[in-house]
Amino acid sequence: MNIGIIGAGNIGATLGRHWIEAGHFVRFGVRDLARVKPLLTELGASASVSSARDAAQFGEVLVFAGPYGAWPDFATEAKDILRGKVVADAANPYAQRDGAIVEAVAKSGYGSGKYTASLLPDSHVVKAFNTIYWVDLRDKAYQPRELLAMPIAGDDTSALTTISALASDAGFEPVIVGGLDKSAFLDADSPIYAKSFTAAEVRKALRLPHTNGDKA
Repeated sequence: MNIGIIGAGNIGATLGRHWIEAGHFVRFGVRDLARVKPLLTELGASASVSSARDAAQFGEVLVFAGPYGAWPDFATEAKDILRGKVVADAANPYAQRDGAIVEAVAKSGYGSGKYTASLLPDSHVVKAFNTIYWVDLRDKAYQPRELLAMPIAGDDTSALTTISALASDAGFEPVIVGGLDKSAFLDADSPIYAKSFTAAEVRKALRLPHTNGDKA
């Protein structure tokens, strides 16, 4: 699969590395192309870099791993390209960094994933890849005893299936916590935020139904 990733920081670069190892092709959309050259050398021929708009065009799936405050401008720039595509929002709104949009997300009452979807009404937005600490995202994929969880929220069944598969390809167990109206479960004040939980621990923390596959 061709995957576009906006941003090549800790989360974006780590996800890109996992997905390339799983056989996917990744194009990073960044402003400073030269800064990403060492990463491209490390990742090899399956990685490339371009503008954000070109990365959106390249990806069958687009993952936004930049600052949340950049969402409105990027959505305006790329919404035509992203029409009908699956878009995973891996960004977290932080008041000190992102400004007024954080208050707008809070006033929406639904969480950042639902707010992002309002910026891209013609795309299939899923909230994912934003709750786990990036060092654990890098170092604790494919845990031998029990995979760590990757919480996901979304409204579109097909998009959830696609992002769940990518979570699995990255070495984590996808856990769908609900629709985008539940995306606040994945935001910074959630009991699962910045935690490296198993699927059972995520469901317990969020008071979700357990499944037969959960370990005690």
